[in-house]
Amino acid sequence: MGKKVVIAVRIPEEIKRDIEKLGFVVSAFVKEALREELRRRRSEEAMKWIRANMVPGKEIGFDSVETLRRMRENM
Repeated sequence: MGKKVVIAVRIPEEIKRDIEKLGFVVSAFVKEALREELRRRRSEEAMKWIRANMVPGKEIGFDSVETLRRMRENM
């Protein structure tokens, strides 16, 4: 990880108390929540890209036995 920056977030006191009641340090909780949300959104974007770039039609399969037979025939 590179350079770190400070961000400030205002949340309702009730949420802060709930996080602390669960035994979490608020800053660590927020850092983890940000990491997870970023991971989730990157995953969503990747899936959108995959769906948009899929080739319509039959699934592309791979039959290793058939491939090896062809390779042996060509030797």
